[in-house]
Amino acid sequence: MSRTSWKVMMITPFRLSALLVLLCSTGLPVGMPKVAADDGTTEYVMHGDADMVDEEIIDDSGLFSGVNTYSRSLVRQLPVDRGWTYDSPIDKSIKGMFRSSSLKLEYLHWSLDGPDNVLLSAPILGVTDPTEPNPVFDRSTGIARGDGVALNYSDSSMDTNGMRATLAFPVEQGAIEWNTWGIFKNESTRPTASIYATQSNSIPDDDLVVVTNFTINDDPASNTNVYDTSYTVNLDTEMFGTGVNYILDPYLPGEGFRMQPLFGFRFISLRETMNQVGVDSGGGIGTPRTTTIYSKVENRVFGPSIGARVEYRHKRFTIGAEPKFTFGFNRDTDQVRTDQLFEASDPVIVSVQKNNEFSPTFQLTLYAKLHLNEHIRCFVGYDYLNISQISRAYDIIDYNEDRTSTVPATGTKVRQNHSKFSADGITGGLEFIW
Repeated sequence: MSRTSWKVMMITPFRLSALLVLLCSTGLPVGMPKVAADDGTTEYVMHGDADMVDEEIIDDSGLFSGVNTYSRSLVRQLPVDRGWTYDSPIDKSIKGMFRSSSLKLEYLHWSLDGPDNVLLSAPILGVTDPTEPNPVFDRSTGIARGDGVALNYSDSSMDTNGMRATLAFPVEQGAIEWNTWGIFKNESTRPTASIYATQSNSIPDDDLVVVTNFTINDDPASNTNVYDTSYTVNLDTEMFGTGVNYILDPYLPGEGFRMQPLFGFRFISLRETMNQVGVDSGGGIGTPRTTTIYSKVENRVFGPSIGARVEYRHKRFTIGAEPKFTFGFNRDTDQVRTDQLFEASDPVIVSVQKNNEFSPTFQLTLYAKLHLNEHIRCFVGYDYLNISQISRAYDIIDYNEDRTSTVPATGTKVRQNHSKFSADGITGGLEFIW
């Protein structure tokens, strides 16, 4: 290209002014009508000229006219990314599940089986009733120590409180219910203060003492520990549990009688401790000691359940019953610990035993509900629970002295002893339905 041609193509001030005038005459984008796309997103249509006469331009007062040109751009605004599960089948199922769920909160006032005339001692050889005053003698020296009584423990109805929560949500052809509950620790004691007070018996102004008798190598004997200062007994019992049930929908929905079979799995824990502490001054002939006999049980019952829910439903109320049977197995751990059992020099000795027992469990629940509105119901009920093959802290102590051992106190250890356990009481609470 020649020098002359290059000069012709140069931008002069005149040419620059003409270019600016041309640009100003073009319509600028000042309006963005929204158009809905097929996939749910939003399209913004941007116009650069209003010379075209169509509905899109006329109806939008935010556009103004230019001359000779028309430009059009399309901008799409995408929705916020809420993750791959948003509005997925799984997400919709979870939303629908909790939209029809319910929560039931209950207060429990239960009565637990406690000890019923349990002798906290081995029987005394030659004594018909060790709980009545009888002459007792020092175990080591054989010197008379006055009259003594062995303790019997009775607290057959231990009242306690608790809470239970049940969450239910619908699934295919039924509902899943998960419950968890607990009973607050029940503290029971055997009063002994009156034993140490002056008694009116065959020997006037005689002071009684508490004794614990032990067999000798598992043979009956008169082999008593004497506690002339004090003796205390404390029994603590607590329970909790959880379970999951699948409840089938009724064959005929709606009001009236209906029955719903249920299947599930449950777990129950019963823990109990008993602490016996006796103080002996020695009576001037022996060494003072503080004897401790501590026993502890941990019952863990678990297994599959089967039952049914039978109800009569009305728009204003519901009454029902729910019997349930559990093919339970009890994995229990039992422990007995002693300290200064016979002599002040006796060490702490611990005996532990673990057992596996078939422990069938039955529970019956009766209830009546009042429908306050479509979302809230109040109810009262009654529960009865029976568990077989349970260890209790007051039943597992083998009061024995092993004179074949260098430490005779090792004879007092765990013994295997299982019995049935029952609890019953009233319930009350509220049910919330979404």
